[in-house]
Amino acid sequence: WIRQLKYFQVSNLIANVTVLAALVVLLNYSVFGLARHGPGEGIEPVRPHWMLFTGTVVFSFECINFVIPMYEAHEKKEAFVPILVSTLLGVCLLFIVFGGVNYLYYGAATEPVVTLNLPRHSRAGKVIPFAFALASLFNVPLFLFPAVALIESKLFRRDHGSGGRAMWQMNCLRTLLTLVCALISAVGADSVEALVALIGSFCC
Repeated sequence: WIRQLKYFQVSNLIANVTVLAALVVLLNYSVFGLARHGPGEGIEPVRPHWMLFTGTVVFSFECINFVIPMYEAHEKKEAFVPILVSTLLGVCLLFIVFGGVNYLYYGAATEPVVTLNLPRHSRAGKVIPFAFALASLFNVPLFLFPAVALIESKLFRRDHGSGGRAMWQMNCLRTLLTLVCALISAVGADSVEALVALIGSFCC
Protein backbone atom coordinates (compact mmCIF):
# COMPACT_ATOMS: atom_id res chain seq x y z
CA TRP A 1 0.00 0.00 0.00
CA ILE A 2 3.11 2.18 -0.07
CA ARG A 3 3.14 4.77 -2.86
CA GLN A 4 6.61 6.30 -2.72
CA LEU A 5 9.85 4.53 -3.66
CA LYS A 6 11.80 6.11 -0.81
CA TYR A 7 9.96 3.97 1.74
CA PHE A 8 11.41 0.80 0.18
CA GLN A 9 14.99 1.78 1.00
CA VAL A 10 15.34 -0.20 4.23
CA SER A 11 13.60 -3.37 3.03
CA ASN A 12 15.48 -3.26 -0.27
CA LEU A 13 18.80 -2.84 1.53
CA ILE A 14 18.09 -5.85 3.76
CA ALA A 15 17.10 -7.94 0.73
CA ASN A 16 20.18 -6.93 -1.28
CA VAL A 17 22.60 -7.63 1.56
CA THR A 18 20.93 -11.00 2.20
CA VAL A 19 21.14 -11.98 -1.48
CA LEU A 20 24.75 -10.83 -1.74
CA ALA A 21 25.75 -12.91 1.28
CA ALA A 22 23.93 -15.95 -0.14
CA LEU A 23 25.64 -15.52 -3.53
CA VAL A 24 29.03 -15.37 -1.83
CA VAL A 25 28.32 -18.65 -0.01
CA LEU A 26 27.10 -20.37 -3.19
CA LEU A 27 30.08 -19.14 -5.19
CA ASN A 28 32.39 -20.25 -2.39
CA TYR A 29 30.97 -23.79 -2.57
CA SER A 30 31.50 -23.95 -6.33
CA VAL A 31 35.00 -22.45 -6.35
CA PHE A 32 36.30 -24.74 -3.62
CA GLY A 33 34.49 -27.67 -5.20
CA LEU A 34 36.24 -27.01 -8.51
CA ALA A 35 39.59 -26.79 -6.74
CA ARG A 36 39.03 -30.14 -5.01
CA HIS A 37 37.05 -32.21 -7.51
CA GLY A 38 37.41 -30.44 -10.85
CA PRO A 39 34.64 -29.69 -13.39
CA GLY A 40 31.38 -31.61 -13.33
CA GLU A 41 30.22 -34.11 -15.92
CA GLY A 42 28.07 -33.48 -18.96
CA ILE A 43 29.09 -29.85 -19.61
CA GLU A 44 27.82 -28.65 -23.00
CA PRO A 45 28.23 -25.24 -24.69
CA VAL A 46 24.59 -25.35 -25.84
CA ARG A 47 22.07 -27.62 -24.13
CA PRO A 48 18.83 -28.89 -25.74
CA HIS A 49 16.64 -26.63 -23.57
CA TRP A 50 18.48 -23.41 -24.46
CA MET A 51 15.19 -21.59 -25.13
CA LEU A 52 14.32 -21.90 -21.44
CA PHE A 53 17.70 -20.38 -20.66
CA THR A 54 16.96 -17.45 -23.00
CA GLY A 55 13.70 -16.67 -21.21
CA THR A 56 15.45 -16.92 -17.86
CA VAL A 57 18.12 -14.46 -19.02
CA VAL A 58 15.44 -11.93 -19.91
CA PHE A 59 13.76 -12.51 -16.56
CA SER A 60 17.05 -11.67 -14.85
CA PHE A 61 16.52 -8.07 -15.91
CA GLU A 62 12.94 -7.89 -14.66
CA CYS A 63 13.67 -4.75 -12.65
CA ILE A 64 14.63 -2.76 -15.73
CA ASN A 65 11.17 -1.19 -15.52
CA PHE A 66 12.42 0.71 -12.47
CA VAL A 67 14.68 2.88 -14.62
CA ILE A 68 12.07 5.55 -15.39
CA PRO A 69 10.66 5.83 -11.82
CA MET A 70 14.20 5.94 -10.41
CA TYR A 71 15.22 8.57 -12.94
CA GLU A 72 12.24 10.72 -12.01
CA ALA A 73 13.08 10.39 -8.30
CA HIS A 74 16.82 11.00 -8.79
CA GLU A 75 17.96 14.41 -7.58
CA LYS A 76 21.03 14.68 -9.85
CA LYS A 77 19.69 13.45 -13.17
CA GLU A 78 22.95 14.17 -15.03
CA ALA A 79 24.68 11.52 -12.91
CA PHE A 80 21.96 8.90 -13.39
CA VAL A 81 23.01 7.45 -16.77
CA PRO A 82 26.68 6.78 -15.82
CA ILE A 83 25.51 5.11 -12.60
CA LEU A 84 22.95 3.03 -14.50
CA VAL A 85 25.44 1.88 -17.15
CA SER A 86 28.16 0.96 -14.66
CA THR A 87 25.65 -0.88 -12.47
CA LEU A 88 24.24 -2.89 -15.38
CA LEU A 89 27.74 -3.83 -16.52
CA GLY A 90 28.56 -5.00 -13.00
CA VAL A 91 25.34 -7.01 -12.79
CA CYS A 92 26.00 -8.65 -16.19
CA LEU A 93 29.51 -9.58 -15.09
CA LEU A 94 28.16 -11.04 -11.84
CA PHE A 95 25.57 -13.12 -13.71
CA ILE A 96 28.17 -14.48 -16.15
CA VAL A 97 30.73 -15.35 -13.48
CA PHE A 98 28.23 -16.81 -11.03
CA GLY A 99 26.35 -18.87 -13.61
CA GLY A 100 29.50 -20.02 -15.37
CA VAL A 101 31.32 -21.13 -12.22
CA ASN A 102 28.33 -23.01 -10.85
CA TYR A 103 27.61 -24.77 -14.13
CA LEU A 104 31.28 -25.65 -14.52
CA TYR A 105 31.23 -27.31 -11.10
CA TYR A 106 27.86 -29.08 -11.12
CA GLY A 107 27.71 -29.81 -14.87
CA ALA A 108 24.62 -31.68 -16.04
CA ALA A 109 23.51 -32.03 -12.41
CA THR A 110 22.92 -28.27 -12.12
CA GLU A 111 19.41 -27.68 -10.78
CA PRO A 112 17.08 -24.91 -12.05
CA VAL A 113 17.46 -23.35 -8.59
CA VAL A 114 21.13 -23.71 -7.68
CA THR A 115 20.41 -23.80 -3.94
CA LEU A 116 19.07 -27.33 -4.56
CA ASN A 117 22.63 -28.38 -5.40
CA LEU A 118 23.74 -27.65 -1.85
CA PRO A 119 23.97 -30.63 0.53
CA ARG A 120 20.46 -30.95 1.93
CA HIS A 121 21.44 -31.66 5.52
CA SER A 122 24.20 -29.06 5.69
CA ARG A 123 23.80 -25.72 7.43
CA ALA A 124 24.15 -23.86 4.13
CA GLY A 125 21.55 -26.12 2.52
CA LYS A 126 19.02 -24.98 5.11
CA VAL A 127 20.00 -21.34 5.61
CA ILE A 128 20.61 -20.21 2.01
CA PRO A 129 17.14 -21.12 0.64
CA PHE A 130 15.60 -19.37 3.64
CA ALA A 131 17.76 -16.30 2.95
CA PHE A 132 16.54 -16.12 -0.65
CA ALA A 133 12.93 -16.57 0.47
CA LEU A 134 13.35 -13.75 3.00
CA ALA A 135 14.91 -11.47 0.38
CA SER A 136 12.09 -12.22 -2.04
CA LEU A 137 9.53 -11.39 0.64
CA PHE A 138 11.14 -8.01 1.24
CA ASN A 139 11.35 -7.26 -2.49
CA VAL A 140 7.83 -8.27 -3.59
CA PRO A 141 6.26 -4.84 -2.91
CA LEU A 142 9.11 -3.11 -4.75
CA PHE A 143 8.88 -5.45 -7.76
CA LEU A 144 5.13 -4.88 -8.05
CA PHE A 145 5.40 -1.11 -7.71
CA PRO A 146 5.86 -0.14 -11.42
CA ALA A 147 3.15 -2.52 -12.66
CA VAL A 148 0.70 -1.40 -10.00
CA ALA A 149 1.41 2.28 -10.68
CA LEU A 150 0.75 1.73 -14.40
CA ILE A 151 -2.50 -0.16 -13.81
CA GLU A 152 -3.74 2.41 -11.32
CA SER A 153 -3.04 5.25 -13.77
CA LYS A 154 -5.34 3.52 -16.27
CA LEU A 155 -8.11 2.57 -13.85
CA PHE A 156 -8.26 5.60 -11.53
CA ARG A 157 -8.49 9.28 -12.39
CA ARG A 158 -5.83 11.57 -10.93
CA ASP A 159 -8.33 13.98 -9.39
CA HIS A 160 -9.92 11.13 -7.40
CA GLY A 161 -6.66 9.37 -6.54
CA SER A 162 -6.36 10.92 -3.08
CA GLY A 163 -9.92 10.21 -1.91
CA GLY A 164 -10.61 7.65 0.78
CA ARG A 165 -12.73 5.38 -1.43
CA ALA A 166 -10.24 5.46 -4.32
CA MET A 167 -7.38 4.82 -1.92
CA TRP A 168 -9.01 1.67 -0.57
CA GLN A 169 -9.86 0.53 -4.09
CA MET A 170 -6.18 0.86 -4.97
CA ASN A 171 -5.21 -1.03 -1.82
CA CYS A 172 -7.60 -3.85 -2.73
CA LEU A 173 -6.17 -3.93 -6.25
CA ARG A 174 -2.62 -4.24 -4.90
CA THR A 175 -3.67 -7.00 -2.50
CA LEU A 176 -5.42 -8.86 -5.32
CA LEU A 177 -2.37 -8.63 -7.59
CA THR A 178 -0.14 -9.95 -4.80
CA LEU A 179 -2.46 -12.91 -4.23
CA VAL A 180 -2.62 -13.65 -7.96
CA CYS A 181 1.19 -13.64 -8.16
CA ALA A 182 1.37 -15.94 -5.13
CA LEU A 183 -1.14 -18.33 -6.74
CA ILE A 184 0.81 -18.42 -10.02
CA SER A 185 4.01 -19.12 -8.09
CA ALA A 186 2.37 -21.98 -6.18
CA VAL A 187 0.96 -23.54 -9.35
CA GLY A 188 4.25 -23.26 -11.23
CA ALA A 189 6.51 -24.33 -8.36
CA ASP A 190 7.08 -27.82 -9.78
CA SER A 191 8.24 -26.37 -13.14
CA VAL A 192 10.05 -23.29 -11.89
CA GLU A 193 12.48 -23.17 -14.83
CA ALA A 194 9.66 -23.11 -17.41
CA LEU A 195 7.66 -20.63 -15.32
CA VAL A 196 10.57 -18.19 -15.02
CA ALA A 197 11.33 -18.48 -18.74
CA LEU A 198 7.66 -17.90 -19.62
CA ILE A 199 7.46 -14.81 -17.43
CA GLY A 200 10.72 -13.52 -18.85
CA SER A 201 9.57 -14.02 -22.44
CA PHE A 202 6.17 -12.37 -22.16
CA CYS A 203 6.20 -10.09 -19.13
CA CYS A 204 9.68 -8.52 -18.89
